[in-house]
Amino acid sequence: MGEEKQEEVIEVDNDPSHLQSWKLAIVMTSLCLGVVLYGLDMNIIGVAIPKITTEFHSLDDIAWYGSAYLLTITAFQPFFGNMYKYFDAKIVYLVSIVLFEVGSIVCATSKKSAVLIFGRAFLGFGAAGLLQGALAIVSFIVLLEKVPVFQGIVAGAAAISACAGPVIGGALTDHVSWRWCFWINVPISVIVFTVVFMFVTISPDANRENQSLLLKEKLKHLDGIGTVIFLGSIVSLLLVLQWGGQTITWSSGTSIGLFVCFGICGILFVALQWRLGECATIPPRVIKIRSIYMGALVLFTLGISSIVYAYYLPIFFQSVQGVSATAAGIRMISFVLPSIVAIGATGGAVSRFGFYVPYMVVGIIISSIGSGLLIRLNINTSTVEWAALIVVNRLGIGMAQQLPYTGVQAVLEPKDTATGNAIMVFSWQLGGAIAVSVGQNLLINRLQHTVPSHTSFVSPKQVIDVGAGGLSQFAHNAGVLRKLREAYAEAISPIWKLALVTTCLSILPTVGMQWLNIKRIAEERRQRDKVEKGAKGGVSDKVDLDVEVDDSESGTKP
Repeated sequence: MGEEKQEEVIEVDNDPSHLQSWKLAIVMTSLCLGVVLYGLDMNIIGVAIPKITTEFHSLDDIAWYGSAYLLTITAFQPFFGNMYKYFDAKIVYLVSIVLFEVGSIVCATSKKSAVLIFGRAFLGFGAAGLLQGALAIVSFIVLLEKVPVFQGIVAGAAAISACAGPVIGGALTDHVSWRWCFWINVPISVIVFTVVFMFVTISPDANRENQSLLLKEKLKHLDGIGTVIFLGSIVSLLLVLQWGGQTITWSSGTSIGLFVCFGICGILFVALQWRLGECATIPPRVIKIRSIYMGALVLFTLGISSIVYAYYLPIFFQSVQGVSATAAGIRMISFVLPSIVAIGATGGAVSRFGFYVPYMVVGIIISSIGSGLLIRLNINTSTVEWAALIVVNRLGIGMAQQLPYTGVQAVLEPKDTATGNAIMVFSWQLGGAIAVSVGQNLLINRLQHTVPSHTSFVSPKQVIDVGAGGLSQFAHNAGVLRKLREAYAEAISPIWKLALVTTCLSILPTVGMQWLNIKRIAEERRQRDKVEKGAKGGVSDKVDLDVEVDDSESGTKP
């Protein structure tokens, strides 16, 4: 009887801020569109860069068109974590959308290379709040045990955008203008802003403890000095990974200086966080929770693996197997769909049964098997074979990648979930940034050796200059073209090994997470809130004691 009563309580949702039916559908659609914008701009510009450098005569600025966005979107994750923690999540999200839209307009209307670079950096600043905002709003508009399903939907949108960027960017650049890679953001941003503004209402009881602080106290908690130091550390790391071995040598004074700056700023940041305590950007008591630092490591390693495939599989299809950019995009459907299916199915299972770590373990094992088999990719790999291998890998990743966010909801109270989400998004983003930079270095350095070993008719510089989709320029000699494709396949092989290693490593922090039940935690919190509200409303101690007895009988803590 106790369990039946408990089930009835779970099904009744009287919180007016929780959305139902068509309102929930339309808000989730708009949040997913916002997350698509977040991921789209990471790589939509890649295929447009050749035309941009031609128009602006800015070949020396190539690295900055991608880096400017990458630096700000990664480095400002903790800052937005604090913004969502101490201010109204809806307002912060709407401001992020406006910043993103302004950055898009600056990029689309830029007349100089320097303005475009500034616009890209500003765009990344606004985008840094989009994924966190979507995760935060989801936690406010549905019951806690339903959060895994809807956060999974958000994660699925991020997976789609990672693959769609190059295809959409190529189509817009070829048939309209590279500027439409940014203009496309404007109408979508307006839709997202309007829907969230009209339909999302966050309960005043949500995160009341943090939001009731005086503005002076909130600003103190934003930790401006820590944010600047953190920016210096992350920017130094990403710059040296982007430039090392290409623009500058690894042994140069610049490389060494950037590594030293990264280390010193990192140490200063950790020391400052420890000293500031509750006023820190990342309070030590939060990062010391096992599921938080283990979940961050899971997302860091999976971020490397997942972005490696999202970024370099299209390059493999174009350079090694000789298909067009559009055809490569179509092939990436095998990358996106399994992830979406696995994310949805796993989110539903977690909401139904409560446990989430077992699905992460199984997912990473499956993904590791797929990564191991993907090392076999070569010029002769058939469609059936590469599609099957990608599906195996992505089913596993889809099972695991969104569940660390569920762990955040399980181990942190609502007042701290924004900080937890910031840590997780930052870890994923940093892993992806490192994957792109390290992968680029591996590919270009390997091409320097593999091209001469396969043919002497074309130099490595010629191959690198024409890009992954430009090998067909050497099609006047079919034999040479095939040798170049073989050289590309050999050069890209270490990148697949990087993905395999990081996928396998992710199993260690996964098993180290706390094995909790999100359904049980949700019910415990509901009972606790009921007791607290009853006490405030003058309900007798006897009622409170009865609730505690029922909790103990159902196997949960009061």
